[in-house]
Amino acid sequence: MSKTLLMIHGVGCGGDVWDRMKRDFAMAGWTCETPTLFSDLRTKDEAPDGLADLTLSDYVEAATKMVGDIAEKTGQPPVIIGHSMGGLIAQKLTEAGAARAGIFLTPAQPEGCTVTDLRVLRTFWNILKVGQKNVPGGVFKVGPNGFSWGVLNAVPKDRHDEIYADALFDSGRVYHDLANPSAIDEAKVTVPTLTIGAKKDRATVIKAVRKVGAKYAKAKHPGDYIEYGNHAHWIVDEPGTEQVSADILEWLDRSL
Repeated sequence: MSKTLLMIHGVGCGGDVWDRMKRDFAMAGWTCETPTLFSDLRTKDEAPDGLADLTLSDYVEAATKMVGDIAEKTGQPPVIIGHSMGGLIAQKLTEAGAARAGIFLTPAQPEGCTVTDLRVLRTFWNILKVGQKNVPGGVFKVGPNGFSWGVLNAVPKDRHDEIYADALFDSGRVYHDLANPSAIDEAKVTVPTLTIGAKKDRATVIKAVRKVGAKYAKAKHPGDYIEYGNHAHWIVDEPGTEQVSADILEWLDRSL
């Protein structure tokens, strides 16, 4: 039986965000695929014009193709784990029956699970200040102050500049799609799922992530939920991340 993980990054990030967790999973015998979506367009500086045309649906389509390539190679679809925006992409792939299991790590939310929270507005203020109608058609990178305050707030401050240096431009249409998400039918989810929330999260706040967990608890295959009190949005590489990896591995052994 194949032990392959497709690990999908969040908005403004690349596959390198998984470096720390990838080591944990690889040591447990998992093959980890950590692509950067549209790496030719999503750059650190001077984003190409074509980036502005990308939508969240394009990202889902690209990830779906990756699933197909993995399934052809290994004989079965991978377990899909997504962080932030990647968590929403993972939900969509799981709904479509493209995953062996789905893990949604501090995920962006589908329709019906979002909440209004001033912490999110502060995190993404440099984007939101242009006005929602003006976001599509542009390219954006979360500002360093918002990223430090709202994403890295559980990471030691002496690491903030190093992490932000790898931030990528992303499509305004993708940001718009995340703010105006489509619905997902949990009744179509027939494989194990795990939703993970972090109480200190200021980008995908815990009230919203709890709604995601509750949504999949009602799925045809009832989903599981774990919540961490000392973690925030950058749970992929914070003090204590190794315990999160261990808990996911234990869940995988139990669920699969």
